[in-house]
Amino acid sequence: MLKRYSAYAFSLLLLGGISLVGCQSTSSSKPAVQNLEQVTIIKSPNDDRQYSALLLPNGLQVVLVSDPTLENSAASIAVGVGSAHDPKTQLGLAHYLEHMLFLGTEKFPEPDGFMKYTQANGGMTNAFTAYDKTNYLFQINAGKFDEALDRFSDYFKKPTFDPHFSDKERNAVNNEWSLQKAQDGWNLFALQGFTANPESPAAKFNIGNLDTLKDKPGSTLQDEMKKFYNSYYSANIMKLTLVGKQSLPELKALAEKHFSSIPNKNVTLPEVTVPGLTKTEMGKSIHYKPIKELKALYVDFPVKSNKHQWRLKPNEYVRNLITSEEQGTLGEQLRSKGLVKMITAYIDAEGYGPDGFLRVQAELTDAGLQQQDEIIAAIFSYIDLIKRDGLNPNYYRELQAMRSKDFANASKSEPLDQAVELTMLQFDLPVENLLNADYIYDRYDAKSIKNLLAQLDERNARVWYINPTEKAETPVPFFDGKYAIRSISAEEFARWDSLAAKHKFNLPPLNDLFTDKPAPIVDNLHLKPHQVVSQAGVEAYLTHAEHYREDKGQVSVQINVDFSLKSPKEIVLSSLINDIYNKQTMTLADRAGRASLGVSATVMDANSQGIFISGYTTKHPLLLTQMLKEFSTLDISDKAFNEALDSFQQNVANKEKNHVFRQLFGHGQRLTSKVQWTDEQLLTAAKTISKADVVAYHAAIKRDPLLRIFAVGNYTDAQIKEMALAAAAILPGTRTPAQRVVNQYVTPAPGKAINFSDDVELADSAVLQAWFGSEKSDDEQAQLAVLNSLFSNDFFMQLRTHEQLGYVVTSFNYPVDDIPGFVMLVQSSNTDLPGIKARMDKFRTEYLAKLKATDAAEIEQAKQAMIANVLQKPTDFYAEAGLYTGEFWHGKYQFDARDRYLASLRKVTKDDLVKIYEQLLLSDKVGKALLQLRGTNFKAKPFALAK
Repeated sequence: MLKRYSAYAFSLLLLGGISLVGCQSTSSSKPAVQNLEQVTIIKSPNDDRQYSALLLPNGLQVVLVSDPTLENSAASIAVGVGSAHDPKTQLGLAHYLEHMLFLGTEKFPEPDGFMKYTQANGGMTNAFTAYDKTNYLFQINAGKFDEALDRFSDYFKKPTFDPHFSDKERNAVNNEWSLQKAQDGWNLFALQGFTANPESPAAKFNIGNLDTLKDKPGSTLQDEMKKFYNSYYSANIMKLTLVGKQSLPELKALAEKHFSSIPNKNVTLPEVTVPGLTKTEMGKSIHYKPIKELKALYVDFPVKSNKHQWRLKPNEYVRNLITSEEQGTLGEQLRSKGLVKMITAYIDAEGYGPDGFLRVQAELTDAGLQQQDEIIAAIFSYIDLIKRDGLNPNYYRELQAMRSKDFANASKSEPLDQAVELTMLQFDLPVENLLNADYIYDRYDAKSIKNLLAQLDERNARVWYINPTEKAETPVPFFDGKYAIRSISAEEFARWDSLAAKHKFNLPPLNDLFTDKPAPIVDNLHLKPHQVVSQAGVEAYLTHAEHYREDKGQVSVQINVDFSLKSPKEIVLSSLINDIYNKQTMTLADRAGRASLGVSATVMDANSQGIFISGYTTKHPLLLTQMLKEFSTLDISDKAFNEALDSFQQNVANKEKNHVFRQLFGHGQRLTSKVQWTDEQLLTAAKTISKADVVAYHAAIKRDPLLRIFAVGNYTDAQIKEMALAAAAILPGTRTPAQRVVNQYVTPAPGKAINFSDDVELADSAVLQAWFGSEKSDDEQAQLAVLNSLFSNDFFMQLRTHEQLGYVVTSFNYPVDDIPGFVMLVQSSNTDLPGIKARMDKFRTEYLAKLKATDAAEIEQAKQAMIANVLQKPTDFYAEAGLYTGEFWHGKYQFDARDRYLASLRKVTKDDLVKIYEQLLLSDKVGKALLQLRGTNFKAKPFALAK
């Protein structure tokens, strides 16, 4: 899966305890430092956390992070082996072991005990298997950290590996593979390895399934798993991070108490030394026929790992030049010619272990699809320009200055994110630089940059053609995609050379949006949103940060119109306007982003255009003025219209290829909105739209908009008023704030039901059931939140872990405009829709007895953990900035939702949970929803009947 260390949050929300095989690549451990307790971990002046490190007697390196403001504590431990180390006889073994490890220990034998314990105390647990690391993690209410660490650490001492669960976890791994095998991202990542050096671990199937993980002649799965654990799970090749409200001495004591007894087997950290790309695999074209409607072109240049040069940042220097969107650069010119929608690049210098690649990635237009040679030649030409003229110390000094400012103002991470990140970084970085490594630009070193550029040899390039017209018939091993591979011919190289000679590019200028002069810090007078402007055409609110008074701000502007929801046509038109606007402002957004200023645009609530400015505040008035002027003078050319329409149609069509459960949840959101246009209706409307319609729609927006402005951070009332009035001068309107349009929602009336069923093009089927109250209720929303903290774990463990009904088994409280609601959702690859629903209903009916038998103290514990989570001080400015935004966009100007929720949460009792369970989840008198999607494996089976 193409993810980084902190990108598991969304999956956890929907999947509940999903284990992921990731593509992160880190490499060998640095030699352990013996005097770690004397090392000072360099931190930002803006960071008030305390840090230290130690080496336990068993060789386990530990980083400690103390923050007394935290209500939750987090831990992450990683072992320096992953899917790269799977034996060929049991592909996916590291991933399978990750699943099996959390199914009980000698001291704590209950297989779901740790998940249940963390969820009952306001937390969660998960794990992921990467290329050469496996990471285990959890978060919990700070008061339970000691006991949680006792349970957690025991998995690395005496796991039971109960063979009773072997088939269940094999099925879990298989279902995880089934979930991803029709996703293009997974196909392309797998193909990246399968087309590499066949001797490289990257060429192996790394998830595992029922065919690869089983007893075979000479290879017993249980024995191989225990051998892998005993061979590699050793304290001396593990790294640990603890983040908590406890003091550093207390955290040190916890680390020593719980982790010193993990066995040290004196294992040598296994390094991947086999090259991922030899000369044999270079100079290739790879043709992939995507499952979704994708039109892309990748050009990969093989490079050797240079991670030891992290202080010099040659990779960042080169990537910064390649990805610039300034006038005359690669991306800007190809966009202006109508060949690409976007150009980007990244370097994964350890994508195959000791080596990797620099990838230039183009999203193609239809014109670009016909002129891919031109794009390839342009990429080669631009890189040649960088080789000739790109060595400029001023570029480096600019990066150095910008990142220095960023470090001085660096935000703190969420506890769990920081625990995972610091654990993984410990394998590659000196402990003292764990926090500042990304910001260090030691010195301009032309030699390191030249060395990287010298490896960008077009004769070694691997060119990826990704579009539906590719002739590709070879199945991607273990996946649903198809590909073809061949050597690039001398004639092709000659043609690209000829075309490249005709291109003329410019390197980017220095960034005029960067300033090292901070704005004065204003007094935080408004801890709740305060109205600054309210007049015809514009309203503006301002709130200040209570906890993070620093030179950061966030201004959000909505160009609110009152006709944007009346038909599918308006929905499409607003999307096309937004796409054209984003392309027109891409250079400005790119320049701002490089100066750590956020500039973006999107269609937001009420289907109205949104504009967002964030970061250091000095340039915000200028940026907002520029963005509004760009919108006012939007250039709706034939080329811009056709590209936007193509993107819209492609994006809507591709929804049908998303994971089944994501499609189902999308239908749930649509059917609880007052505007319920289907994708089919939108695509039909799109076919009728002309450029003239877009021009007319844009003119209608400008005719009478209401500008809604919400500002958070380092601004005075006068500054926001000035920005608001300047904005209203650019886009004047006559509508008053009282005439604002906000999203509206619907839920089924008592005794009524929403029923929806459809077929999908993926293999699995899924069921979503929902129950809704009859009126708005803060108390019932809080009750359902506490109920779910108990219900969800039992639901997941019973149907997913014990019965293997499906890989996606989840539940959540789902209020709709303050109407209380509750959802159960299951996606399955082995059970038809009537079977899924019947099992969900049986569990729901039987759970009442368990709820009644639950100790009131356990419910109170869960409630208190949730209260602590709500009261948790935000970890950075941007977390604090989001506190009131939802209420503002929904026009709820009391700004009291959090206080109301807390008051209701504090009142919840066991009797309340039993009562709402009986009255909502077991009653036919409430509003209900039954949504079903039938996969291709079950086309001959019926839909479940509503009752």
